[in-house]
Amino acid sequence: MFFEFVHILYYISLIGVFLFCLFHIQKVSPPFIWICWLVVATSLSEGIAKMVVYFQLFSNNIIYHIFTPIEYGIYVVIFSKLFESTRISNILYGSWFILVLTEIINTLYFQPLHQTNTNIMILESVLLVFFSLLLFIFIKDSLKYDDLLKEGIFWFNSAILIYYAFNILVWGFHSFKIYTMINPPVIIYKVNLLFSALLYLVYGYAVFLNYTQQNHKKIKGHG
Repeated sequence: MFFEFVHILYYISLIGVFLFCLFHIQKVSPPFIWICWLVVATSLSEGIAKMVVYFQLFSNNIIYHIFTPIEYGIYVVIFSKLFESTRISNILYGSWFILVLTEIINTLYFQPLHQTNTNIMILESVLLVFFSLLLFIFIKDSLKYDDLLKEGIFWFNSAILIYYAFNILVWGFHSFKIYTMINPPVIIYKVNLLFSALLYLVYGYAVFLNYTQQNHKKIKGHG
């Protein structure tokens, strides 16, 4: 019952934030435009994966082998725009190149397309946690933010840090095939699904905060 609830909550949250982002994508600042695109890309990926399973076309793991590098690439663009630093941007894009190369090697030699690409998901999570911590240092040293709780960047970055730190644990356990045990601790997957729902709700809230800020600036500009 709990699994069904979080499953429904996840898809309702994702669709709701997807619709909100779709209508506000041109009314927010550049980093948040890309957060909107991230939500759109995730929604499309999840929709395709569901369709593949429903029609039994092929293993839906193929979708995640393709989507994970795309997802991380969008995160790289978001972080690059938030940091506003050429040096860190070069590091970010370099990390994306390494992840794509690792995905190819992983698919060829370790986890083929019909298997879950947990190795790459763990690598993505580690990289995102690292850049999230780095961004918090940047936020701390920046003089641009008066009230962090009213800043979309704070909520977006907090969501990344919490979700992807937990993701390392989830996909680490999955790599050890805990689901094949006699009494597998499947609760970890249920909690992960709940965290996924909360992740996109927080992304939506971050976009909303930025939208109100941009709207306020326009009103002040016309005043």
